[in-house]
Amino acid sequence: MRILFVTPYIPSSSCIRSFNLIKALSKEHDISLVSWLVDQHELKLVKEIENYCTSIDLVTHSRRQAYTNCLRALVAELAFTRERMPLQLAYYQSDIFVRCLKEVIRRQRIELIHGEQMRMVPSLKALRKESKLPIVYDAVDCSSWPLEHTMDLSGHPLKRLFIASELRKMRDTEQHGLKHFDQLVTTNAADRDRLRQLLGPTYKVAAISNGVDVDYFTRQMPHSTTCSLVFYAELDSFPNTQALLYFREHILPLVWQEKPETTLTIVGANPPPAVKALESDPRIVVTSDVADVRPYLENATVALAPFLVATDIQFNILVAMAMALPLVTTTRCSQALRAIPGRHLMAVEGPYAYAEAILTLLNYPYLTRTLGGRGRQFVVDHYSWTSTSRTLNQLYHLISDITPYPAIETPLPFPHNPHTEQTRKV
Repeated sequence: MRILFVTPYIPSSSCIRSFNLIKALSKEHDISLVSWLVDQHELKLVKEIENYCTSIDLVTHSRRQAYTNCLRALVAELAFTRERMPLQLAYYQSDIFVRCLKEVIRRQRIELIHGEQMRMVPSLKALRKESKLPIVYDAVDCSSWPLEHTMDLSGHPLKRLFIASELRKMRDTEQHGLKHFDQLVTTNAADRDRLRQLLGPTYKVAAISNGVDVDYFTRQMPHSTTCSLVFYAELDSFPNTQALLYFREHILPLVWQEKPETTLTIVGANPPPAVKALESDPRIVVTSDVADVRPYLENATVALAPFLVATDIQFNILVAMAMALPLVTTTRCSQALRAIPGRHLMAVEGPYAYAEAILTLLNYPYLTRTLGGRGRQFVVDHYSWTSTSRTLNQLYHLISDITPYPAIETPLPFPHNPHTEQTRKV
């Protein structure tokens, strides 16, 4: 089958979901890729994915146009027009991107379209108006749900008002805009059920989890016996930063009361100033732009996932567990993973319970090794990319009325610059 992947970023080993799905699916299908190119330095990421794609087309993202789109969306909001759009969707609206999709569909004779994340919805909807090709939309999560929790946790009235406005528009988009697609996918059952509540129980929504390369993420060293904690996450994500700052303010002081020698290593790209400021305490180290996270996980005793707003199954959690590192998380995350608290990980609520769970693991090395080993086996059994891609492949074949586009003798007019033999930068 000839499949077009549409993503808001170039899939790479750091953007693991689309990268690993393309890698696995390419064994059976011809994959074409159209992605945004936000910064020129991202071109180096093409080398990671190009061996798995028949063609790659990158569309340069104009920030000027993006800000203009957001301004228009705000004006439409103030004018009370019917065409109201969340700002994160307006930011990525682009006629050029849609034109590129149309050309690739004809040039590569695409049979099925796979789009990922809410930012791609405007382009996919525009494409649907002119194309009858089946569209599988990977929502990853229910986008309105973390907005709702963020609003509940915000104390500033103006900020709450802004988030409430975005929440209303996001729910409207999910409720009405996603019905244009033939199949929806999320990373977990909880978000699948939330979308079904918005769309109706008869709508096709499937839960296909994230995976992890269990051969690559394998512990090579014995478990650490030091009092060392690690927080591994994308630090430019608000829910992740929010969880980290909450942990530092409300939980870590309780751990330090019992074990003041405990250290915290924070690993993740693009840490904001508030996270960097945590290094004012010498027991906290912030490490960004890490080429290989495995040594940092092997040198830690306990992994942390104190997320207040849990959405999709986070890759970082699966990686920590695959490295046989005992994980302390919240009930929300544990439920999303379908893991058993006390057997595969520790799931607690509240600062005192969270601190107590950490201290228990620090005090009992045998429990640390046992919980870490069971956690790894859980990931091996349930979260490999092979099983994930197999489920997605079955969905592709269930979608009927796949009609290939005929080959065209002359290319469609479209401005582009050559990048590599199989890659064009628009």
